[in-house]
Amino acid sequence: MKIDFHIHGKLSSKIPFDKEEFINKINEAKSNGIDSFALTEHCHADNFMEEYKFLEDNYKYVNDYYDINGFKVFIGMEVTTNEGLDILIIGNREYIVELKKKVEITKMKQKFISIPDLFNILDCSNLLIIIAHPFRKHINFPIIDKNIIEKIDAIELNAKDLYNNGINEMKNKVNELGKLLKVPITGGSDSHHFIQISSIKNNFNVECNTIREIKSEIKSNNFRVEISDDLEIRVKSSKIIKKLIKELYGKNKEVIT
Repeated sequence: MKIDFHIHGKLSSKIPFDKEEFINKINEAKSNGIDSFALTEHCHADNFMEEYKFLEDNYKYVNDYYDINGFKVFIGMEVTTNEGLDILIIGNREYIVELKKKVEITKMKQKFISIPDLFNILDCSNLLIIIAHPFRKHINFPIIDKNIIEKIDAIELNAKDLYNNGINEMKNKVNELGKLLKVPITGGSDSHHFIQISSIKNNFNVECNTIREIKSEIKSNNFRVEISDDLEIRVKSSKIIKKLIKELYGKNKEVIT
């Protein structure tokens, strides 16, 4: 199984969900040998549930994923914490929807939920939890309680960070952090536009149909992270396209539907 653990359904948090662009993401993934991804939209994105409603209305949900003509879409979200760290949480659809409501309630009390408060409400045994892009410029990696670290399944090697900071430099930094925390490394493209998909992926030795199976394979290190030779051109092209579309949307909000 080849999977990308970090995919956004929308071009940005403020731009509406585009069904055609979402299907393009799946087609691009399939054309590059990827057979599954995790949909991890920002928890604070406008009209967050539009993406899930589209999937629910059009495709069958089996085990822990939507079956889109043989392509697996696992469900999750990217939660921004009060400490500045983003965390990918992937799980059963019903649980993720309920978790979204809890995070929203907490957000009303402060800018974002804190890491301890987040983990206090998580059923970690049934979730895949990945620290996203730990070395973004605005992030000072926080001191995390040992009990929380033990609940984290992986640290992300992020395609955008590889592009922005250099592949070898970023690989070394993430690998060092993984060794320090004793947490495995997984790959995530962080794709908002379909062209960025396949820049990085995770190649599992077995087929996984549930979150528990994926967690088990990661823990057993029964997979490898593969960085595409064309990562730089994919990420660069995606950044340019995203910027142009956001500018166009800002000038005429009716252009993108």
